[in-house]
Amino acid sequence: MLKINDLVCGYGNLNIIKGISFELGANEIKVLLSLNGGGKTTLLKCLSGLIPTKGGKITLEGKDISNSSPRERVKAGMLYIPEWGIFPSLTIRENLILASSATRQRGNSDISSTLEYFPDLKNRLSEKAASLSGGQRKILMLAMAVASGSKLLLLDEPSSGLSPAYVDRVLDTVKMLKEKGMTFLIAEQNTSFSEISDELILVELGNIASRGKYEELRKNDEIKRKFFSL
Repeated sequence: MLKINDLVCGYGNLNIIKGISFELGANEIKVLLSLNGGGKTTLLKCLSGLIPTKGGKITLEGKDISNSSPRERVKAGMLYIPEWGIFPSLTIRENLILASSATRQRGNSDISSTLEYFPDLKNRLSEKAASLSGGQRKILMLAMAVASGSKLLLLDEPSSGLSPAYVDRVLDTVKMLKEKGMTFLIAEQNTSFSEISDELILVELGNIASRGKYEELRKNDEIKRKFFSL
């Protein structure tokens, strides 16, 4: 679905991502794990078009999107979800309507189908998003992604600021959406997300340090000390 070949990107003259390559298949979950400053957020921003590509190639479903605008990438089915990406001054319904119009005009019936996956939001549609807790806002962000019709979600630190209970809620939601056919690339430090990944990619100083199944990587003492004690 997504293929990244020798990708280079960064800010100004500073290259943060220094030649990363990997593939993400349809209906997979891959997790980028790194220390702070390792480059995982920069990588997601580059894939979404928020940071220009300096070298290499990004291919989405066989189409080169290396120089496509962020809007073009959203229309192609790839959506970047930052740590906090809702509109607090709008109601929950308005947030969902705005998300559903990101790729094409859609009506309330489509929002209703989205809410089938997020029953907790059904009775709160007229409330301002600002009234939601941190965990509830994360759930709304995922609901907005579903409403947009996106097939590939780039999640940046979905556990940030959440209680353990809400981390579990977000994890369960991601697993549920995968079962419905969605694909995820997740930048995280919380190893709970590593445990649900089809492949874990360890990023260090803008390069891939190692990759593989979480269960296998955690057996390596050096990797465990460096990455799994975050």
